[in-house]
Amino acid sequence: MSLTEEVQKLRAENRAQAKLIQRLKEENEFLAEASAFFAASRRKSPKI
Repeated sequence: MSLTEEVQKLRAENRAQAKLIQRLKEENEFLAEASAFFAASRRKSPKI
């Protein structure tokens, strides 16, 4: 594999990993908001 091909491959991997990181950040944010929502609704509901 030539140096140019290796650089192109690494850049493609970097882009793919950056997309994955962004998706995981968005999912983490969603889960944090959902957790806060359910925690708040649990505090409001009467205890049985």
